[in-house]
Amino acid sequence: MVHLPRALATLALSTSVLAFPSLSSRAQAASQHCGKSDNVILQGTPWIVYNMLYNANLMVGTQCTNFDQVTGGNKEVLWNSVTDIQYVESTNNVPKGYSFVGLTENLATQLSTITSIPSTYSWTRTNTTAFKGNVCFDFIINDIKDDSTSSSARELMLWLQYEGGQLPIGWTDGAISTVNDLFGTSWKLYQGVNEGTGITVITLMPETQFAGTFTGDLKDWLLALSKLGHFPESTYVNVGNAGTEFFYGNAVLKAQLGLQITLG
Repeated sequence: MVHLPRALATLALSTSVLAFPSLSSRAQAASQHCGKSDNVILQGTPWIVYNMLYNANLMVGTQCTNFDQVTGGNKEVLWNSVTDIQYVESTNNVPKGYSFVGLTENLATQLSTITSIPSTYSWTRTNTTAFKGNVCFDFIINDIKDDSTSSSARELMLWLQYEGGQLPIGWTDGAISTVNDLFGTSWKLYQGVNEGTGITVITLMPETQFAGTFTGDLKDWLLALSKLGHFPESTYVNVGNAGTEFFYGNAVLKAQLGLQITLG
């Protein structure tokens, strides 16, 4: 597949949100976000809900990312992604965007100083046509603090579920290694350069896909890659999020996410 510059927008949201003043934890109204960079900061939480259409010019149809509510004492967020994108032969292998919940707290922190990255992610997807896309975590690390756009950055993707024939960057070169016994399954590791950003993308694809639920400490994922020599533990975790990529189809993803970075 072809990945285009998602990192440019994630840098902007991570740096701007970190500077955002502390907000009250009052209940926040549900909201719908259908524009190409439409988003909402969730007050009193570590999250932003983002509708990122980085290939909106190639999209025939609509895509919305919607905030429902924060639940569990501000520990989880309920959100949904509504995709209605027509299949077009010439662009069927081009991702149109990324619908996600991103972290806004404890970013630009060295991996070695992070205690844990606990996450729970559950979802259901209802398709009324053929759909191409995935459910994933997407982090960006770099030896340079706050830098998620230069070629020295690394985009790390953990695919939980995928359908419609989506393939990761580096697929044609084959898997370069296997990660065993991580989150209850084995993973094939693919690596390649995103031609749109110049950033190297490292993707783990599960031997057994996750059937709508995931629980784990994402620091284990990052440490596994570090032990394989992809980056040192002194690297900075500059961007972190969870969401769904989409190419085409009529589908509704309903999701519940708990994600945070805890420091010692």
